[in-house]
Amino acid sequence: MSHVITPPKNNTPLDDAPIIFSTSDWSDWKWQQRNAITSAEDLVRHFPGLKAEPRLNRIRDHLQNRKLSVTPYTLDLIRCDEHLLPAAGDPVWRQLIPDWHGSATVQPLDYDGESENWEMPGEMVTPICQHKYDNRVIVRLANVCHAYCQFCYEALRTLEKDPVKPSMRRQDWLDTLDYIRDHPELDEVILSGGEPLMHSDKHLDGYLCDLRALRPDLIIRIHTRALTFNPFRITPELVQIFTRHNVNAIGLHIAHPNEITAQMLTAVRRLRSSGAMLFANIPLLHGVNDSYETLSQLCLTLYRNGIQPHYLYHFMPFSPGSDAFRTDITAALAIVGRMKRRLSNMAVPEYVLPHKTGKYSVPLDLCKGIPELEVREDGEYLHFVNWQGQRCTFPE
Repeated sequence: MSHVITPPKNNTPLDDAPIIFSTSDWSDWKWQQRNAITSAEDLVRHFPGLKAEPRLNRIRDHLQNRKLSVTPYTLDLIRCDEHLLPAAGDPVWRQLIPDWHGSATVQPLDYDGESENWEMPGEMVTPICQHKYDNRVIVRLANVCHAYCQFCYEALRTLEKDPVKPSMRRQDWLDTLDYIRDHPELDEVILSGGEPLMHSDKHLDGYLCDLRALRPDLIIRIHTRALTFNPFRITPELVQIFTRHNVNAIGLHIAHPNEITAQMLTAVRRLRSSGAMLFANIPLLHGVNDSYETLSQLCLTLYRNGIQPHYLYHFMPFSPGSDAFRTDITAALAIVGRMKRRLSNMAVPEYVLPHKTGKYSVPLDLCKGIPELEVREDGEYLHFVNWQGQRCTFPE
C-alpha cells in the first residue's frame, strides 16, 4: 500500500509532481511532522484549484501573523471536488485553514492578539503552571502542535507566529515541581499545551518520572489532539511509558466524526491498554458540529469505542474566527437537550461556558427560568423540566 501526496515546497521536485510514499513512511509520526504543509503556497500545491480562487488572498491575509501546519494524514481527511478544491463546508478544512471573511466592524469580543481568555496573571504560579482550581494545576508543556486549529482558545501561546507566552525552559519545569511538592492540597496535574506529545518519548518519560516521584497517589492527566492530527504518535513505546508511570486519564480533543478513522481507533485501542481513562473534550463550532445529527454521531461513536464525551465547550471570546465559529447559547442548549432526551447519559457531554474565572455548566432548562429551588415551611422543593419536556417538582 502507498500514499500519494504533494510534498511541501522544500521537498518538491522541479516539476512539482506528486511523490509516492511507502506505508512505513506514512505511519511514522516524525515523517508526518516533517512533511506537514506550512504555507498558503503549500496549500495550492495540494489543492491546485485554489490558485484561481479569490479566497486564497483571504487565507494569506489571515496567515500573516498566525501559523499554519497540517500533516499529510490530516490533509487526506479533507474531501475534494472534481476541481481539486476542498469540498464546501468540509469540517477538517474549516478547522485548520483560515478560510473566512473577517468582521466588517470590530466587535468587543473579537480576537485582537493580546486579550487573554483563560490564564489570569495571579494563577500563573510559574511561567508554565496555572493554579486556577483548588485541587489541580495545568502545566503547559509545549507551545507547538501537530497541526494548528485556527480557532485555538490558546492562540496567544500556540497560533501566533510571535507568541506572547514563553516556551518552557528547564528551570520553569523545576520551579513547577517545587510548587507541586510544596502544595499537598493538589491532587492532580494536567499536562497540556499546545501539544504535550510533541515532546520526544525520552523527554515525556523524564517529565512523568519527575511527577510520579513527587507522590505515588498524584493523579496525572494528559490532554492531546494527536489522535486526530497524527495518530501515529501513539506508538507501543509511548504507551509503555504511560503504563509505567500510571497515567490516570487522557483527554482527547476532537470536533467531528470525520476525524474518527481506522488509524485513530488503533491509537485509541493502544491507549486503552495502558489502563488510562479516556475522555473527549469537544469544541462547539458553527458550521462544523453545531447540529444534533453531527454531535450525536460523534458522541455515540466515541462512547462505542471506549471514550466518554466529557465537555462540550462553547466558543471562547478573544479567539480567532469568532464570526465564523461562534454559536448561540440557546441553540447549543437545544442540541444538548435533545441529546439528553434521546441518548445514553454516558454519551452526552456536559455543556460548559469556559469563562476566565472557570468553567460554568449551563443548566439545560436555563431559557425556561428553571431549575428553581423553592423553600417552604415543610421543606425544599426543586422545580425542573424532565427529559420529556414536562415541568416537575421534587419531591412531588
